[in-house]
Amino acid sequence: MMKKTTALLSAAVLMLSAGLALAAEDSGKVKAVDAPNRTLMLEDGTTFRLTKNVTIQMLKPGQEVTVSYEERGGHRVADQVMIAK
Repeated sequence: MMKKTTALLSAAVLMLSAGLALAAEDSGKVKAVDAPNRTLMLEDGTTFRLTKNVTIQMLKPGQEVTVSYEERGGHRVADQVMIAK
């Protein structure tokens, strides 16, 4: 009985950890900003969905940025965009 319980707990932990998003960073020049859809595209074609934490009005094409994001549902979701000085 104990082995079965331990196996079930181990399987549950693996399933939960597989679903967790991992934070990452990317950087580059802004190619386009789509304010109504809250998306940002870098010149290399990488696209991010922007959370409400990101002030989209500050982002302009040509700016160098560093984007902190997580993979969620097959999309890069950015919770922070830092503009290079």
